[in-house]
Amino acid sequence: MIPKSDIPIFIPAFNEELTIAKVISELRECGYSQLFVVDDGSSDNTAKKANEAGAYLIQHIINRGAGAATQTAIEWARKKSFSYMILMDGDGQHLPRDLEKLVQRMDAGDCDIVIGSRFLGDVSAMPKSRRWFNRMANVLTNFFCKNQYTDTQSGFRMLNRNAIENLQLTLDEYGFCSEMLFLAEQKGLKVAEVAISTIYTQYSLSKGQGFYSGVGTALNFIWKVIFK
Repeated sequence: MIPKSDIPIFIPAFNEELTIAKVISELRECGYSQLFVVDDGSSDNTAKKANEAGAYLIQHIINRGAGAATQTAIEWARKKSFSYMILMDGDGQHLPRDLEKLVQRMDAGDCDIVIGSRFLGDVSAMPKSRRWFNRMANVLTNFFCKNQYTDTQSGFRMLNRNAIENLQLTLDEYGFCSEMLFLAEQKGLKVAEVAISTIYTQYSLSKGQGFYSGVGTALNFIWKVIFK
């Protein structure tokens, strides 16, 4: 099994002062020590809370978007020559205990990216509106991909060195989730999925994309795929 000390975890975060310290604390309790928070120009105390909780802080001066924060995380892992990295949300939606599932799948040695899929498990806790939105996003993304993925919008992902070296994301907003899969296939990277659970709270449901921003994300992704 890949040692936990060899697995840096990157948490893109924008205005997560209510949850970021708890997320970091739970990760530490699970034995992970390399914790990085990419503060995407937050206007609240996210940076302060992350720093006090013991995470290494990487900051954007202005808010650029979840995709841009993910780009920064991958670039940081690339420059530091990390063999692996994990990306997870800072709103408390992802469960630290599920990290082991991603690590075990990566440890099998036959994939470059592992995605934590909400749709391989029980989705009854996911609000119907979110289920509909994510399934529509899956249809759109899978249309442009060779393989079919069950959860193209999951932000819970593990990358190995091959993926870290080859993924050059360009979309600053949430379209990065789909773009990563599209680029992975272009680069010949192997993608696997494992079942995860998620916690939905009123707070976590207030984060992420709304309907209109989701439409914009979809259009940006299509533009990227077809015309760029």
